[in-house]
Amino acid sequence: VCFLMRFLSSSLSLFGGGGVLFALWFGSDRSSSPLLHQLVSITDRNDISHYPSHKFVKAPNSDSLPLQSTRSYSSSTTTSSCSQHEQDGTRVFDVVVVGAGIVGLATAREILQQFPSKTVCVVEKEGFVAAHQSGHNSGVIHAGMYYEPGTTMAKCCVHGAELMYQYCDEKELPYKRCGKLIVAKTQEEHEEWIEMLYKRGVENGVKDLRIVYGKEIEHLEPNVRGYSALYSPNSGVTDYAAVCRSFAKDIIATGRGVVKLRFEVQAFEETELCSRASRINDESKSREEAGEETESISPHLLNAPQDVVDGIVVIGCEPGQNGPVMKVYGREVITCAGFHADRVSILGGGSKSPRVVPFRGTYYQMKQTHTNICSMNVYPVPSGSGIGVHFTPSVSQQRGHGIIIGPSMCISFKREGYKSSDFSFRDTFDALTQLGLFKYIVNNFSIALAEIHRDINQKAFIKEAQKLIPSIDASMTEPSFSGVMVQVMTKDASAASDFLFEQKCMNGKILHVRSAPSPACTSSLAIAKWITNVAADDFAWHQTSSEHAEHRKGG
Repeated sequence: VCFLMRFLSSSLSLFGGGGVLFALWFGSDRSSSPLLHQLVSITDRNDISHYPSHKFVKAPNSDSLPLQSTRSYSSSTTTSSCSQHEQDGTRVFDVVVVGAGIVGLATAREILQQFPSKTVCVVEKEGFVAAHQSGHNSGVIHAGMYYEPGTTMAKCCVHGAELMYQYCDEKELPYKRCGKLIVAKTQEEHEEWIEMLYKRGVENGVKDLRIVYGKEIEHLEPNVRGYSALYSPNSGVTDYAAVCRSFAKDIIATGRGVVKLRFEVQAFEETELCSRASRINDESKSREEAGEETESISPHLLNAPQDVVDGIVVIGCEPGQNGPVMKVYGREVITCAGFHADRVSILGGGSKSPRVVPFRGTYYQMKQTHTNICSMNVYPVPSGSGIGVHFTPSVSQQRGHGIIIGPSMCISFKREGYKSSDFSFRDTFDALTQLGLFKYIVNNFSIALAEIHRDINQKAFIKEAQKLIPSIDASMTEPSFSGVMVQVMTKDASAASDFLFEQKCMNGKILHVRSAPSPACTSSLAIAKWITNVAADDFAWHQTSSEHAEHRKGG
């Protein structure tokens, strides 16, 4: 009955406030009106009375930074020239980054490192950083042999892996350079996948790759069986949620960075200066097309009061609430909105496509008495549903050390749906009306059914895992966590093979990260360099030292 009530509530909310009233009548706390763009929070179970008013406060001194008990963090007042500018009594930042997942935080950190005079505000919908994809994954540091040579994804993965190891060393974060085996069960799989992945890895610059066979596999991992395997000694694992918390501390420690939590973006607006210039430019263009002589006026040439700043107003509200409306002012904006990348991009002047499709993965873990089943990442060769069920050592601070198995991979009917029963009419409609996903389901119907079966049936899940390690059984495992990832499906029914960005939106003031799936966690530090370099070009940031040039060489 509750499921039906939530379904009807979501349906009604598409047509106005009736959905909200209906939800209140039945005690639902997760419906949202069109005003909130249905960006539903999984943290609305927290008592919001524990959160102080939205003000910039000093960061706590604790080494652990859950970012749950306060809404925004900053260090001491910045000495940057930007801090001298105010809009309606509110501080204006050089850059506003939307999203406190690993890509957004890494990007904010990189900007602050490359540009010592800039200020950055990160706004995040949830009550803590790494709330979704960045905190619900297997934690693998990928070496880079899966990705098509020459793509940004391949370049950032290989470089990003080494940067991630260096960062974990520097900050004393948990990690293991434990290695990876990608196992082929048959000669056919070897010829189709192992040889190809080896060549691709070598071309991408992955170090120390080698192909091993039968007995060599057993020497590396005594419980693993296979015809052959690609061995990557430089693959590893870390705790990406801990990495994100460390990134947030780095941002705050600069004295020029703020992390503002429980801020759900509702709209982007150009400042009065920028909006007026846009109207003049549009009018000039119309006159020019009509054959009239006119001159287009740049926003920077307009005579405006000094307290008006050329930039973007990011408008938001606390998730699940109707007010108060909050505003953050920035000269430029970079969005890294993860689950809601498409919707946030549209709000910020981006195109209506591509849209994202959510996939939910369920994990099991070995019981503590059986965590010696393997010591490295053990993967099957890729299949139609992705990288397949695999074994991964865990160094998670939250979930403990051990071996996790998974994930299954099936379509999620809610972007923030970590249970099979979670449902959002809007999210489901958005996913199932995409031509690429529809074609994928038709072309891979049996695979899709098998994934659903594994998702709801532990025996089927373990049977898949036994293809790699035959000696395990269900009694040796227990349920673990679930994760949701979003992917862009192309019209030819395949997942996008590279990171996707949209530049120069809203009169060149916004850069959107439209899609950054795995290996985005591995690549985050390298992606951040790439995004920062693109932003520096798009936004015409002027460097006052040679620091930026040095960073560009490194990126």
